Amino acid sequence: MKLIPRTTFLLSGAVFIAAAGFSLWRLFPKENAGNMSCSTKVIMRFENMEKENVNGNIHFNFAAKGAGSIVVEGYTDSEAGWLYLQRYVKFSYTSKRISPLERHYRISRWEASASSIDQSPDVIFDYFMREMSDSHDGLFLNMQRLNNSSILLSSLNSPLFICTLKSGSTFD
Repeated sequence: MKLIPRTTFLLSGAVFIAAAGFSLWRLFPKENAGNMSCSTKVIMRFENMEKENVNGNIHFNFAAKGAGSIVVEGYTDSEAGWLYLQRYVKFSYTSKRISPLERHYRISRWEASASSIDQSPDVIFDYFMREMSDSHDGLFLNMQRLNNSSILLSSLNSPLFICTLKSGSTFD
């Protein structure tokens, strides 16, 4: 069977368009790429501060469209004694996959607020956020999957956290 040039051209053009479309579909990030929700335990003792520390839980939520939140709840220990801590941080983020097991999150433009039952001094929470952010307005987090239910979370200054993925959350 002999194909005429016009048929060959149309057939190869259709194959090329299909292959290019499939490649673009695979290369563009998914709408929910980087969405993740996890919780971890934190005990942070501040350098050059004799008694000030934070002992609590942190809940990270990286939601759709680059909006996220952090909830820090627990207790602070300071000159004022053990006081309840419950702070909410809303932020914007961008995410980039580095490898199948690793993703980088760059957090920017955050705003923190205390709940009505929070009794802890602002200075301790501010110091806590500065430690995690390397004293800058942004925060860079590296997340590496350890297994199907936990990830290793770290930043330049913060300690390493083992963060447990919440039910229904995946690390894509």
